[in-house]
Amino acid sequence: MAYFISGGEAFPSRFVSQLLGAVLLAVLSGCRASYVQQTAQMRVLADVGRYDEALKELDAVTAREALDPLLVAADRGGLLHRAGAWEASSRALVQAGELADEHERVRLSEEFTGDIPWRMGALERQTLHTLNALNYLHLGRPEEAAVEARLTNALNLQRHLELRHHVTMERHLNAIPIDDELRPYLVQSAIGLYVSGLAHELAGNEDSSFIDYLAAWRITRSAPPGAPSRLTHLEPRLLAEARRLGRPELEELERLILAPESSAPADDAGDLVVVVEAGKLPERCVLQRWKEGRVWSVCPRPWPHGQARIEVASGSWDAETVTSLENLLLRRGALGVSTDTTRQPNLWARAGSVALFVLVPPLGGYLLLRTASERATQLEQGWLSLPSEFQVARLSLPSGRHTVRIRRSDHQETREVDIAPGRTQVLVVPMR
Repeated sequence: MAYFISGGEAFPSRFVSQLLGAVLLAVLSGCRASYVQQTAQMRVLADVGRYDEALKELDAVTAREALDPLLVAADRGGLLHRAGAWEASSRALVQAGELADEHERVRLSEEFTGDIPWRMGALERQTLHTLNALNYLHLGRPEEAAVEARLTNALNLQRHLELRHHVTMERHLNAIPIDDELRPYLVQSAIGLYVSGLAHELAGNEDSSFIDYLAAWRITRSAPPGAPSRLTHLEPRLLAEARRLGRPELEELERLILAPESSAPADDAGDLVVVVEAGKLPERCVLQRWKEGRVWSVCPRPWPHGQARIEVASGSWDAETVTSLENLLLRRGALGVSTDTTRQPNLWARAGSVALFVLVPPLGGYLLLRTASERATQLEQGWLSLPSEFQVARLSLPSGRHTVRIRRSDHQETREVDIAPGRTQVLVVPMR
């Protein structure tokens, strides 16, 4: 009888074969269901505006499949937001934020076996807090929106502190590292900072509002050629506020902003800020690369691109795309997918699995195969109920009730808003 030698002890080859067979069976039967595949019908219903049915479908799939609770909470919050259920959406997104924090904790059992929960990427996490801040703004609660928006700023600081790790990861992956001049555009959320500035404006925090508006404007200016990211409508306000508040950035703004300042608004006028959420977020997919072989990257989903146009009785305005998540994710590509889903301890856990494979081949082989399978499942996941673009228009209107029409491509939404003198009203319009 043949024997297999491991760690100084002999095992019958028949026993090893049986064990490996059991291991392979466990690997093939123990993989988690792909969340994206299991929830496909939910997205079909949401794409045609049948949000109540989409939520029921999500609940039904969750009841029969072991799905990641973070993805379920995030999708529920995103669907409720698109349906205009601002309060319920806020509760779901708060839960998703707590779960996202929980998933950042490293548990050796998960890391070692490859059974790692889905990690929400940097852009998705910032967008979570942006959506929740918009929920609060639409509910007329700017103080809570400002608190939520501060979480976006805290995430920006956290990502800045993790910069060294990200650069190391880029080198480890043998990928082309991100150009440092483009890094602010690729890793920070301009719309998150814009909404933070808007929340502080409505809450009466003038300096905080100016700082966040300025940061958002600077990110859009760092966008590469062709990237749909603009905040030119904010420039007159930045100049006026820098002068009024005596900000040290005034000289920089006077040098960079060529647009003329806007005239003083009428005494009975107020502002309306329209935030349009349009399009479909790209999904993660496998691409065939010439040198690298098959790699995980992102692929766009079809949707009718175009700027929204805001119409009222007194005129019309084109919205500007502040942040295109589609453009960001496509530019980050395979590198973004890898860095978003990989935490630093994973590398050590993988090294431990390799060492175990040398010492105890059957168990080590099982762990390596299971890790590879779980890794592929993890890479496929994504929060696909997010919009592709955030477009913004800011207009001054006389006080009173106005009918606002938002047109984009062949779709139109109509809203009624009440404008008060000297006040700013926020209108959030998710569009299919």
